[in-house]
Amino acid sequence: MAKKIESLTPEQIAKFPDYVREWTDIGLSTQPADRPAAEEAIRLMYKTAGLQPPVIVWAGSPLGNVLTCAIVKKMFAEVKTGASVSDSVSDSVWASVGASVSDSVRDSVGASVRASVRDSVWDSVWVSAYGQHDANWLAFYRYFHDECGLVAETGKLQGLWQLCRTAGWVLPYEKFCWVSERHNVLNRDERGRLHCTTGPALAYPDGWSIYAWHGVLVPENIIMQPETITAADIAGEPNAEVRRVMLEMFGRERFVDLPECIKVHTDDWGSLYRNDAIRDINGDPYCFVKVLNSTPEPDGTYKDYILRVNPNIKTAYEAVASTFPRIPEFAPAKES
Repeated sequence: MAKKIESLTPEQIAKFPDYVREWTDIGLSTQPADRPAAEEAIRLMYKTAGLQPPVIVWAGSPLGNVLTCAIVKKMFAEVKTGASVSDSVSDSVWASVGASVSDSVRDSVGASVRASVRDSVWDSVWVSAYGQHDANWLAFYRYFHDECGLVAETGKLQGLWQLCRTAGWVLPYEKFCWVSERHNVLNRDERGRLHCTTGPALAYPDGWSIYAWHGVLVPENIIMQPETITAADIAGEPNAEVRRVMLEMFGRERFVDLPECIKVHTDDWGSLYRNDAIRDINGDPYCFVKVLNSTPEPDGTYKDYILRVNPNIKTAYEAVASTFPRIPEFAPAKES
């Protein structure tokens, strides 16, 4: 039995940032797929799983994978390509590749070492799923392959590593394998979340696009036609995160200034507003407290903050207090 790796050398630890950068770049790449290399990777994956090389079908996006797969299955129903990915080829691939590699690495590497690499490499790499979006867990095992000499334990991942470097998502069946292009548009905010105010945050060559606001996936019109958002649209949106984005795009100040929005209370802490005409999906009216930030902006001006509060609140003071749930007792003598 191979000797366990119970610790890493300072030189090995120093390699963590290199793997984070390399595999993050792979996961975020918007370059066209390297089709010959990707097809070679797919054939290697099937061979490792004990399967014959499949017919490889390219699509312009993961959605294209699904749609063309459905069309082929409908047109050639007599060709048995497997009931589903999870029931057919992916189980074989995982049993022959992923699970055995995971077990081998687990047996060879101490728990503290695994945790260290996982925290420094795996969790730092942006990832969704499949192909280039398998970058996080593949980076984890590539580290042990390259830096710790666990070549035999991780060698079965060669095909997956190559696919990750060269293409997008795959949909593997017994006789066919659908593989998609990489995304060719990617926009993120400073925290790495999908975000774009002028177009899709993520898009593929065939036109399939995803729109997002600071990580919240939203319908296209919210980004491309924010001026069409109405107060009724906001109130009727069932998803709380999307509703929050719509309110931001609509403008909280504008929402408070609607004719049907009534000021119900004012004190030294701010003003409490209520809109009984516009209600959320639970039937509750929209209530907001408007407060003036006591800290000036860089230009010396003072900014109003408008925060939604529980409709049962009666005073502006109670409304402001309710926005500080983590403070055990909100009872200052006066605002400063």
